[in-house]
Amino acid sequence: MKHFFQKSIVVATVFTFVISLSSFNNEKNEKKSTADAYTIDLMTNSVVGTNQEWTWRLTNPNPGNGLNGTLQNVSHWSVPLSAAAEAALVSAEYSFDGVTWFSLPTEVERDPSIRACTSVDVLKFNVGTVGSQPTYYRATFSVAFAVNPYAVSYIKAGVRQGCNIYTYAGISTTGQRFD
Repeated sequence: MKHFFQKSIVVATVFTFVISLSSFNNEKNEKKSTADAYTIDLMTNSVVGTNQEWTWRLTNPNPGNGLNGTLQNVSHWSVPLSAAAEAALVSAEYSFDGVTWFSLPTEVERDPSIRACTSVDVLKFNVGTVGSQPTYYRATFSVAFAVNPYAVSYIKAGVRQGCNIYTYAGISTTGQRFD
């Protein structure tokens, strides 16, 4: 019985530590900068000819100078791609109205502004937001990919320091060729 009691104490201690650590992390997360308020919405994910086209909308809902709960304009959005997605990347574009599109380089490489955050290559949409107007981003692939609701991306805004990591509905790590 003594052995059972000792194990119970150890389990209770570990459980209390985990709960305390979780509470600490939740408090820490609640105090994150307001940069977490940008929104990234998957607008379309559709087959166009022999390609799959993805369109996202990035919005700054509270533009300002970054003080008192406001958010600076986004400078650029960096999206890590799997090797399969990188190999299948056909084009990258941006738009300020969702109608008129402008081409961007399809280079997937390191983004110096987030080198402290990740060592992976990213597709850098090197166009940001202006005030509360959304910016649309589109990437086209020659392979069909499923949606990963927890894909990771990075937003660079003004002179804000830190990683500004965002999850969004993005591209999964595996794809299937169109035939």
